[in-house]
Amino acid sequence: MYDQRGHFFLYETVSEHIFNMTALTRREARQQWRDGIKKAWNNRCAYCGRPPIDDNSLTELTIDHVRPKSRGGQDRTTNVIPACACCNQAKSSQDWVEWFRAQPFYAIESEWRIRQWLSGDTRDFGVYDEEDAKRVDEMINTLDMEWPTGKKEEDVSFALT
Repeated sequence: MYDQRGHFFLYETVSEHIFNMTALTRREARQQWRDGIKKAWNNRCAYCGRPPIDDNSLTELTIDHVRPKSRGGQDRTTNVIPACACCNQAKSSQDWVEWFRAQPFYAIESEWRIRQWLSGDTRDFGVYDEEDAKRVDEMINTLDMEWPTGKKEEDVSFALT
């Protein structure tokens, strides 16, 4: 699952795993696809950052459809992220941005990484680094809004201008 330059590579759909013969059955392809997404996120929840309960069994780390299937979302790499069972259940079919920004663990860096993933920019997707921090700062400076902090205290927020 690495390209010629050694970058981690994910096919966009389960069918592409079968077409490219990285799996022989649809079930194997689906498992490879799901495992690849989890691996790209370092086997952690994209929302809260928690690892699965047991590192040997990623069963508590689910795949969340950012745009829910009930609202037209598809089984595509650019529409799914790993989420712990708690976050996946709590988000349910809500808009991910609204739900995520209201959480006590909200971090703009996490939102940026999710947006990066959803845009399809997964080639150099990895650990949040200094270059990512610069891009997040640029994103913040282009926004003219009240930015949530994720804290449940008495409406703690700050204005970006």
